[in-house]
Amino acid sequence: MSSQKPAGSAKDEEPPRHMASEYLLLIRNTAWQKDFSNAEIEKALEEFAAWVTRFKNEGTIKVAVPLVHRGRLFESKDVIVDGPFIESKEAIAGLIIFEAKNFEAAIELANSATCLKYGQTLELRPIATEEPERAVLRAK
Repeated sequence: MSSQKPAGSAKDEEPPRHMASEYLLLIRNTAWQKDFSNAEIEKALEEFAAWVTRFKNEGTIKVAVPLVHRGRLFESKDVIVDGPFIESKEAIAGLIIFEAKNFEAAIELANSATCLKYGQTLELRPIATEEPERAVLRAK
């Protein structure tokens, strides 16, 4: 039984005031297509491209890019670890930066992403206008 609550549930809180109206969607699962035929993969990619294009044309999506599946992880100065870094279902496949009038609208956009029906997951994060640590320091 999962302990996760559904995205967009009533317990989700509005981001703090120091948050902007910009949001980041991290697209996870670099192996979503492993059991799909070429035609199914092409269909999924076309659906997602159409979804992105629609929101770009509306001016909502500012950036939408896929990421190369390998990279470098920097743990400290002079320590570099070659990727992949985590299981492919948790690996970041791409990212989207978009604007929304509030957190609820951002959740709505995320829930409409066509990639969700093909096994990818999304992580929604508000983009801060300053480092959250600075707000904590001011509150002390």
